[in-house]
Amino acid sequence: MSREDRGRRGDAQGADALTDELRRLIVEGVYPPGHRLVQDELADRFGVSRIPLREAMRTLASEGLLRSTPGRGTFVTVLDLEEIDEIYNLRRLIEPSFAEHVTERVSRRDISRFEEMATAMERAAGSGADIWSRTNLAFHLDMYRLSRLPMRYEIISQMYHRLEPYSRFYVHGTSAYGRVHHEHAAMVQALADGDAEELARQITAHIDGGQEGLHTAWENSSGALQAYWAESAR
Repeated sequence: MSREDRGRRGDAQGADALTDELRRLIVEGVYPPGHRLVQDELADRFGVSRIPLREAMRTLASEGLLRSTPGRGTFVTVLDLEEIDEIYNLRRLIEPSFAEHVTERVSRRDISRFEEMATAMERAAGSGADIWSRTNLAFHLDMYRLSRLPMRYEIISQMYHRLEPYSRFYVHGTSAYGRVHHEHAAMVQALADGDAEELARQITAHIDGGQEGLHTAWENSSGALQAYWAESAR
């Protein structure tokens, strides 16, 4: 491999790592919706050149996490309630379809891991928001990854990432832990029973509850949404 080829490979690997880190910071609200990303500031923060940075930002824009406005810059995507509802409606169409494939492939070790994740979330409720949310995201995406349906999984993964800042506000801002834990436990039980129909039913109920709860939080927010993101970014 030539020096030039090694350089290109290094740039690609650097862009991939940078993309993962930027995605995490957006999903976790460190860069909240509406935040303007300045390339010079990001380059200084991560100690990288603009080449991998631009590539990372292009990737995240293609995923819908960033939006660029000519003459203004690049911003973390802000969703309105209609767009949020569209995501929930798409989730309702797609996610239950994972159930049959997941129940066919899940192992006892997988089930034990999901049980441990549900227990960890219950323990972290109200006191470990970041831990809770990271574990919650992993709980769902790890489950769907078992389906071995990569195209479907990619679509759902992007939806979860786009919705995550709003889900965090809803769950932590309204202390909606009880309902979420009950539904997680029911999903794990359906997996343990090998009951694809029940798993699909619980997934749908989980989506319905999340959409209703986020609607209620949104309608009663009175600026709390922006205050929550501001606090998360500190």
